[in-house]
Amino acid sequence: MLKLINLSKEFLDENGQKKIALKNINAEFDYGNVVAVIGENGSGKSTLLNIIATFLKPSNGLVLLNEKNIFEDIKKYREMVSYVSEKGTFITELSVEDNLIYFSKIFKSNANIKDILERVGITHILKNKPSSLSKGQRQRLSLAISMLKNPKIVLLDEPAEGLDVETKEVVKSLVSEYKNTGKLVFYVTHDEDEIEDVCDKILVLKSGESLFCGSVEDFWREYEKFYRVTYIFGGEKRTKIMNLQELNKISGQLNIVHVRNLGLREIINLDEKNN
Repeated sequence: MLKLINLSKEFLDENGQKKIALKNINAEFDYGNVVAVIGENGSGKSTLLNIIATFLKPSNGLVLLNEKNIFEDIKKYREMVSYVSEKGTFITELSVEDNLIYFSKIFKSNANIKDILERVGITHILKNKPSSLSKGQRQRLSLAISMLKNPKIVLLDEPAEGLDVETKEVVKSLVSEYKNTGKLVFYVTHDEDEIEDVCDKILVLKSGESLFCGSVEDFWREYEKFYRVTYIFGGEKRTKIMNLQELNKISGQLNIVHVRNLGLREIINLDEKNN
């Protein structure tokens, strides 16, 4: 089990002013959980993952793995963790194949490189260097490198952001695989369909604070579903946000043009405005 206890992080900005990135985050996560970490830009998502990865130290609070502070034996802990960011991590001077061989030696990995290449779909670009790859191919390479480690904790910081559909499916499949093999996955994503499909828990951050932490089912029990409804009234096209009860009430009375589910982040912001 991984515990976050009163976790806080402060920075000094360019003007020497204190900036709070995280404030008193408390949460518990079990192996086999896929945790969707959502929030607006600047909400603290990447800072949280960087602390869990031990790239940053918290200003206050603790991160405990099986009741042990992860910063007390960083080397041993990092052997259990894989981190994949949107930017990717590889040696630009080496080919795809040589990158995997290099990191395999660094990680002292016994993983089957050929199998990993096939699973992420990059067997056809083995001799290419990262600079010649598309964004999707580079991200597949980063995922392949992360798979060499056989980690217990996986940190995915927007790994599928702005990528093609096929690469997104590779990421989604890998997340499901990690879940089924009992790994703990933290998944920063803007694709809310993926949250419903593969995630067990949701951690919502807003300005460094936790607005919600719980199961997907608990989220929908706490936050009502809303819809953006476009309809014709008096010969004019209008748009209104409605809950399910309102939508059912007017569905037979108005000429509805289009209905769109509001995403999780939209609903959270809507809830804040209403309060």
